[in-house]
Parts: sequence; structure tokens; C-alpha cells
Amino acid sequence: MKLGVNSVLFSGYDLQTAIEYIKFSGYDGLELSSIVGMVEHLTDTAGDHELNEIRKVVDEAGLELYCVEAATNILVPENRERTKRVFERAAKLGIPMVTTGSAGKSDDEETTEASIRAIEELAQAASDVGIRYALKLHYGQSIYNTKTALRLMDEVKHPGLGLNFDATHVGRVGDNPVEAIGALHKYIIHTHIRDTFIEQLKIAAPEFQTAGRGTVPLKAVVDKMIETGYEGATVLEIIGAKDYKLPEVVAIAAESRGYLSRLFEEAKEKREELQI
Repeated sequence: MKLGVNSVLFSGYDLQTAIEYIKFSGYDGLELSSIVGMVEHLTDTAGDHELNEIRKVVDEAGLELYCVEAATNILVPENRERTKRVFERAAKLGIPMVTTGSAGKSDDEETTEASIRAIEELAQAASDVGIRYALKLHYGQSIYNTKTALRLMDEVKHPGLGLNFDATHVGRVGDNPVEAIGALHKYIIHTHIRDTFIEQLKIAAPEFQTAGRGTVPLKAVVDKMIETGYEGATVLEIIGAKDYKLPEVVAIAAESRGYLSRLFEEAKEKREELQI
């Protein structure tokens, strides 16, 4: 099990503070936020000195770097160029992948086709610098559910491309997240996890994104991940906590870690019992 936190949870704090408390909360690693308008713990203009400082702080904490989230509208050419610069910096840091959504509009063929072309371009750009591009299924965007994800992977057969699965996105659009994992597992290279009230389209407040406080079937999701042999990182991604006090943010991280680690332990025990 590789359990981490997206640093966007600590969007009101600097990266060193985020790393200190991610480590304190018991996680194995983190995902760097490079999201314009939320927090850029990794910028697209970071020079070698800044990258070395990031690497030093992470290494001193004994953590791993799993991914960079660079959410943006990839249909805008300038945003794709920024994403490519993030790819370059991720590669220099030894981070294996970068994730974004597809942009576009759900069930709109014109923007879906444009998204697929942009994704193909970015998959090649990621591959060119030795990393992978993890496309996140995202509510409201072109690639948002099982059907559209399967279409993407059928049309873009590129080794640099994989999927970033988040049960809260597919679940809110009517897909069963457990069944979605079963259908998509061979393409999933990264996972975001959190809670929310899955019957509502709007994501809940950060305290209800805390694992175990919402209605996402997290136990069934984790069981299915283990059953299908998922071995990538699972990253807690909680948005909206920028104005939260540091003890509140740390409580969200620590409580979620305790809940999720137990789910993974139980899922592995269950699988081992079935194999006996």
C-alpha cells in the first residue's frame, strides 16, 4: 500500500509545512499540487535550485513523490504548454506521472474529440521526458465516466497514457464506482480518494471529504482495488481547505489516514484468506 496526500489539502500553507504534517499524519508520500488558482507548491517555472530544495525536504522527511496534479483546461494551447513545463519539472524531481482532467464538456462530441486530441498530444509530451500522463475522470468534463474513459483508451493507444481514478467523480454521475474499477482496472495507474455525499453533485465541505464521514462506498472501492491487483499510489485529495486552520487540516489528514489504512489492511487480509 502506498498512501499519500495531495498537497492541495494544505493550500493555505507552504510546502515545507505540508510535508512536515503529511509525514506526522503517517503517510508514505505525497502528490504535489501545481494548480493555478488553488495552490502551486510546484510551479511551471521552478528552476533547478527550487527543485533541489523540494527534493531535499521530501527526502529528509522520508517521503515519496507519487504524482503532480496540474489541473487546467487543456483545450487552451497555452495551458497545454504550461502542462508540458510541469512534465519537465516532474521528470527532474523523479516523479513518475502528472495528472489533469480532460477539460471539455460531458456528452458534447465536439469538445470530446478536441479533448482526445489534446490528451494524445500530452501523452506524447509526457513520454518524451520519461514520465506518464494520468488522465483523471472528472465530473462535467469530456472524459467523466466508464464509457468515455474506455473510448479514450481505445482511441489513444499510447504507452504514456493511463487513468487516474476517483470514485467521487464517477459515482456522482451515476456509475457504480466498484463496477467502474472492474471495467477500467487495466488502465488505472493512479488513484485519488476521499469521501463526500455521493448522491449530491456538489462536493461536500472538507470535513465531509474526510474518509469515513460521507457516503462514498470506500470499503467496497478499496476491496475492488485490491481484488484487481492495483499496486499504484492512493492519494487523499481534499479541496476547499485553504482557509482552514492548520490543526483542522492536520486532523482531516490524520483521521483519513487511519480510516483508509485500516480499509487497505482488511482488504488485503480478505484477499489472502481467499487465496488459502
